[in-house]
Amino acid sequence: SDTEFWDKMQAEWEEMARRNWISENQETPGHVTISTIEKGYYFHTDNPFKDWPGAFEEGLKKMKEGDLPVTILYLEAAILQEPNDAEAWQFLGITQAENENEQAAIVALQR
Repeated sequence: SDTEFWDKMQAEWEEMARRNWISENQETPGHVTISTIEKGYYFHTDNPFKDWPGAFEEGLKKMKEGDLPVTILYLEAAILQEPNDAEAWQFLGITQAENENEQAAIVALQR
Protein backbone atom coordinates (compact mmCIF):
# COMPACT_ATOMS: atom_id res chain seq x y z
CA SER A 1 0.00 0.00 0.00
CA ASP A 2 1.02 3.64 -0.36
CA THR A 3 1.26 4.08 3.41
CA GLU A 4 3.66 1.16 3.71
CA PHE A 5 5.79 2.56 0.87
CA TRP A 6 6.13 5.98 2.50
CA ASP A 7 6.72 4.48 5.94
CA LYS A 8 9.53 2.38 4.47
CA MET A 9 10.99 5.44 2.69
CA GLN A 10 10.92 7.40 5.96
CA ALA A 11 12.60 4.56 7.88
CA GLU A 12 15.33 4.25 5.23
CA TRP A 13 15.89 8.01 5.27
CA GLU A 14 16.24 8.03 9.05
CA GLU A 15 18.65 5.09 8.93
CA MET A 16 20.82 6.78 6.29
CA ALA A 17 20.86 10.00 8.30
CA ARG A 18 21.76 8.05 11.44
CA ARG A 19 24.69 6.39 9.66
CA ASN A 20 25.66 9.71 8.04
CA TRP A 21 25.40 8.16 4.58
CA ILE A 22 24.04 11.39 3.17
CA SER A 23 26.77 13.98 2.81
CA GLU A 24 26.67 17.41 1.23
CA ASN A 25 30.11 16.82 -0.26
CA GLN A 26 29.44 13.31 -1.54
CA GLU A 27 30.89 12.69 -5.00
CA THR A 28 29.27 10.14 -7.30
CA PRO A 29 30.91 9.31 -10.65
CA GLY A 30 28.75 10.37 -13.60
CA HIS A 31 26.72 12.82 -11.52
CA VAL A 32 27.05 16.51 -10.70
CA THR A 33 25.01 18.97 -8.68
CA ILE A 34 23.61 21.94 -10.60
CA SER A 35 23.39 24.46 -7.77
CA THR A 36 23.22 24.85 -4.03
CA ILE A 37 19.41 24.77 -4.28
CA GLU A 38 19.47 21.15 -5.42
CA LYS A 39 22.22 20.18 -2.97
CA GLY A 40 22.15 16.47 -2.35
CA TYR A 41 20.75 15.34 -5.72
CA TYR A 42 23.40 14.31 -8.21
CA PHE A 43 22.36 14.68 -11.84
CA HIS A 44 23.84 12.59 -14.66
CA THR A 45 26.54 14.68 -16.35
CA ASP A 46 26.23 12.84 -19.65
CA ASN A 47 22.47 13.34 -20.08
CA PRO A 48 21.72 13.37 -23.82
CA PHE A 49 18.30 14.99 -23.14
CA LYS A 50 19.48 18.01 -21.13
CA ASP A 51 18.32 20.47 -23.82
CA TRP A 52 15.39 18.38 -25.06
CA PRO A 53 12.21 20.45 -25.55
CA GLY A 54 9.30 18.81 -23.76
CA ALA A 55 11.58 16.64 -21.62
CA PHE A 56 8.98 16.33 -18.84
CA GLU A 57 6.24 15.08 -21.17
CA GLU A 58 8.66 12.67 -22.84
CA GLY A 59 9.69 11.41 -19.40
CA LEU A 60 6.06 10.68 -18.54
CA LYS A 61 5.70 8.68 -21.77
CA LYS A 62 8.80 6.65 -20.97
CA MET A 63 7.54 6.09 -17.43
CA LYS A 64 4.32 4.56 -18.80
CA GLU A 65 6.45 2.32 -21.04
CA GLY A 66 8.40 1.17 -17.98
CA ASP A 67 11.79 2.43 -19.19
CA LEU A 68 13.01 3.71 -15.82
CA PRO A 69 16.61 4.70 -16.73
CA VAL A 70 15.47 6.79 -19.70
CA THR A 71 12.59 8.24 -17.66
CA ILE A 72 15.11 9.41 -15.06
CA LEU A 73 17.23 11.11 -17.72
CA TYR A 74 14.22 12.94 -19.18
CA LEU A 75 12.97 14.04 -15.76
CA GLU A 76 16.44 15.22 -14.75
CA ALA A 77 16.60 17.18 -18.01
CA ALA A 78 13.21 18.74 -17.24
CA ILE A 79 14.47 19.80 -13.81
CA LEU A 80 17.68 21.22 -15.25
CA GLN A 81 15.48 23.34 -17.51
CA GLU A 82 13.02 24.28 -14.73
CA PRO A 83 14.57 23.66 -11.28
CA ASN A 84 11.42 24.65 -9.35
CA ASP A 85 9.06 22.24 -11.13
CA ALA A 86 7.62 20.38 -8.13
CA GLU A 87 5.78 17.87 -10.30
CA ALA A 88 8.98 16.92 -12.14
CA TRP A 89 10.76 16.47 -8.79
CA GLN A 90 7.88 14.29 -7.56
CA PHE A 91 7.90 12.02 -10.60
CA LEU A 92 11.70 11.84 -10.48
CA GLY A 93 11.54 10.74 -6.85
CA ILE A 94 8.91 8.11 -7.58
CA THR A 95 10.87 6.81 -10.56
CA GLN A 96 14.11 6.67 -8.58
CA ALA A 97 12.29 4.67 -5.89
CA GLU A 98 10.91 2.27 -8.49
CA ASN A 99 14.45 1.98 -9.86
CA GLU A 100 15.62 1.04 -6.34
CA ASN A 101 17.74 4.17 -5.88
CA GLU A 102 16.31 5.13 -2.52
CA GLN A 103 18.78 7.90 -1.65
CA ALA A 104 18.10 9.77 -4.90
CA ALA A 105 14.36 9.16 -4.44
CA ILE A 106 14.35 10.66 -0.98
CA VAL A 107 16.31 13.74 -2.00
CA ALA A 108 14.10 14.33 -5.05
CA LEU A 109 10.89 13.85 -3.08
CA GLN A 110 12.05 16.31 -0.44
CA ARG A 111 12.35 18.97 -3.14
